[in-house]
Amino acid sequence: MRFVLALAGAACLMHAQSPEYHVVASAKQIMAGIQKPAMDSLAAMLKAGGPQDDKEWETAQRHAAVLAETAQLLLMGNRPLDQDVWVKSSQKLHESAVASTKAAEAKDIATWKSSLANMGAACKSCHNVHKKQKPQ
Repeated sequence: MRFVLALAGAACLMHAQSPEYHVVASAKQIMAGIQKPAMDSLAAMLKAGGPQDDKEWETAQRHAAVLAETAQLLLMGNRPLDQDVWVKSSQKLHESAVASTKAAEAKDIATWKSSLANMGAACKSCHNVHKKQKPQ
């Protein structure tokens, strides 16, 4: 019983110490201001055959890390538009971006390219459902 009380007390203490999160940016702002520029940079590297030197590998790693973080932001507050496509796509983006970060750190071009394809697929799966398509 003491263990349970100690565990409950520790959990309360940890919760009390973590700062409260307040949504400021919309999902659209996160995508336009952070995710799109990061993805565009990675896509340009991919089109050129992949990162060419240490500086580009660092840039690839940094952009992938930012995408991993922003994928988590899309799951916070009132941003998720549904618990199926939105959540699953954001989680897939996060997993793929983490894999890309690790691949860039290891300078593993094959894994890096594969992770970018997975990131793009995650974005597309959500956009197919939630992004308003422009009339043709």
